[in-house]
Amino acid sequence: MKKGRPSRAPKKLKDGYYMSITLKNTVKPIRIMRETIKELNHAKEKFKNHNFQYIGRVENHFWIDGIHKGKQTT
Repeated sequence: MKKGRPSRAPKKLKDGYYMSITLKNTVKPIRIMRETIKELNHAKEKFKNHNFQYIGRVENHFWIDGIHKGKQTT
C-alpha cells in the first residue's frame, strides 16, 4: 500500500483517440482511449447501441481535434 502525500502534478492523457460512452441506466459517462483510428471505429461499432460521443485526439498533451481542439490536456 502506497503511503504519503498524493502528487499535486496534474494527470496527463496518453496520446490517442478518446471517446465518451454512456451506458444504459447510468448518468456518468465512461471515457475510453484507443491508440489507432481503426480501434476507434471498432469500439464505435461495438457500442453502437449506447450513447457514443467522440471527444477528440490527443498528441503531446494537446487536443488535435474534437470538442477541446487546441487546448492543453492538463
